[in-house]
Amino acid sequence: MHGFKRKELKHAPAARPDGSPLAETPWRRDTRLERFANPFFCIFEDQAWNRRADRHFDYGIVSFRNRAVGILPLEPDGRVWLVGQHRYATGEFSWELPMGGVPPEMTLLDGAKKELKEETGLSADYWEPLLPLVHLSNSVTDEAGAVFLARDLHEGAMAPEASEELWVITTPLEDAVAAALDGRITDSLTVAGLLAMAARTRDASAAGG
Repeated sequence: MHGFKRKELKHAPAARPDGSPLAETPWRRDTRLERFANPFFCIFEDQAWNRRADRHFDYGIVSFRNRAVGILPLEPDGRVWLVGQHRYATGEFSWELPMGGVPPEMTLLDGAKKELKEETGLSADYWEPLLPLVHLSNSVTDEAGAVFLARDLHEGAMAPEASEELWVITTPLEDAVAAALDGRITDSLTVAGLLAMAARTRDASAAGG
């Protein structure tokens, strides 16, 4: 991974000029057909040449029009706010950070503020990037997300979308992290955000100690 400091490199198929692996992508896209489109994403069928295998592969890509943004609302006593809802794609109930899609014409921060208000009724005086970039399933989609930390919270009225039936709770950060680690919380952006916050909390405690 470019820019990642390794203690011991075990395997590298090629080398970059700086010594890191993978001089260039082994893939070349030769054709692209749009097979499906709606206001949220497109599905493309690509013919992609792989120089290592020396042949073409059919590659399906889900390309999102919006960027995903998650918000970790944190109370002074360490509780985090979570939103629960039934997800159609999995057919399961899911506890997640407040989140949503941000169109290209809107900044991620403005989108985060909007989603937090809609899904929880919260507004926040303090905002900080927690995770600037997360690729959510990079083998089949280009969807990218980010997570913001929101503090100094103020409660207000929710404004969910017509299709959203939402449960909103607060829970200690350590309990949410435990749920992410044992499979009770499975949404990838939520898991990433909770673990990032746990790491930050641990580092702050170590520095203070």
